[in-house]
Amino acid sequence: MAFLSDSVSVFETGSLFMTSAIFGATLEHRPFASFIRQCIARHQSGDWGDCCPEDAALNDAALLDGRRVFSVYHIPSGLYTLESRVWVITESSREYTTVLFPSEY
Repeated sequence: MAFLSDSVSVFETGSLFMTSAIFGATLEHRPFASFIRQCIARHQSGDWGDCCPEDAALNDAALLDGRRVFSVYHIPSGLYTLESRVWVITESSREYTTVLFPSEY
């Protein structure tokens, strides 16, 4: 993906996927699409966003032992009103990363 070419990745994220709800929201709201690109870049760079300290510590350990990596990003007020957060999850296999709303988990 061209929009990620300038970001520094601290781990392999594999193929990038998003749920149909995230995809639809990015098509309807261009600023939301930019927000999603930023979330993916932050996730790849090791910025776990708004996850709790315990999950952040697990993510840091996962960089060494290969477990799943989980990031949480709060959607800025007024950007998208149907949900308040976005999750970005890279599976332990590092084969794929998924962007989704928590309600879709």
